[in-house]
Amino acid sequence: MKFEEFSIGDHYVTETVTVTKEEIIEFAEKYDPQYFHIDEEAAKESPYGSLIASGFHSLAVVWAEWVRKDILGSDCLGGVGAEIQWKAPVRPNDQLTGEFTVVDKKQASNGKRGLLTIDVVIKNQNEQKILTSNTDVFVAV
Repeated sequence: MKFEEFSIGDHYVTETVTVTKEEIIEFAEKYDPQYFHIDEEAAKESPYGSLIASGFHSLAVVWAEWVRKDILGSDCLGGVGAEIQWKAPVRPNDQLTGEFTVVDKKQASNGKRGLLTIDVVIKNQNEQKILTSNTDVFVAV
């Protein structure tokens, strides 16, 4: 969608994604090999008491669903930055859903793009927030 088609308050919900134990370990072995992400036995002695997903994994699986919705599509010109806060751990078989809300929009001075600020909230199957993010994205006008 073009920049001018967005309005502050636009709200989108992703499909739900189930995070499996195997995916947690596979992602972590490649990108975040901390013991509580890759070693089920050692994770029992961690502050979390069990295996948990990398926060980046939690974000990535829901972000993929956001991209599949094709809201921004080819009008997306790339991200500018994001602030991420991890609120709660994601455990094997948790089901994650993302909510994306446009909270601000600004036209760039060159008139060729606009900047959307999108709040992202990821919740698990119990409606518990596991991640929040404030993301800025350039979009074609």
